[in-house]
Amino acid sequence: MTQKIYEKMHSIRTLTVIFFMSLSLITFSSGDLIDDICRKSSDFKVCTDSLRTDPKSSSADEKGLVRILLQQCLAKATSIYNEIVFLLKETKEPVLKQCLEVCKDNYDGAKDDVAATIKSFDANDFTEAISHASAVESGPIDCEESFTEPPVRKSPTKQKSNDLINFVGLTAGLIDCISKSCLS
Repeated sequence: MTQKIYEKMHSIRTLTVIFFMSLSLITFSSGDLIDDICRKSSDFKVCTDSLRTDPKSSSADEKGLVRILLQQCLAKATSIYNEIVFLLKETKEPVLKQCLEVCKDNYDGAKDDVAATIKSFDANDFTEAISHASAVESGPIDCEESFTEPPVRKSPTKQKSNDLINFVGLTAGLIDCISKSCLS
């Protein structure tokens, strides 16, 4: 009987030790994958704010979080494209209309490039995904440059274009991190 009591006590001690060791591991990890990932990005605040707006983020792994950012890149590019199409319909001024046509073509290409980035990313072809992401950035850059050629016009999409360029750069940096396993 004494032997059985001793074995039960030993089992209880072992379980208690395992429990407290597990608890200490949880305490020492940050427990917030979004913060951990975004610390590796070029803009922590934009990264965390963007991911926290998507309900799927709470259950996503590292690759899933970057994919969410890629989906947001596509949504941003599509939104700017739609704004440009609307502005083209409303604009009567010929030079502004010409600049907006350049933007429309470039953003149409940017949307395609984001889609290609997502496809390469999903196939774990991170080098190709980064290459496509770089191409995405050229769309808004070329769009905004069209407004700086004489006669100079004020771009109605400048801030949104700059935001997209930065967001794509942030996301491409995280794709590069995944390819080098620096997020784990």
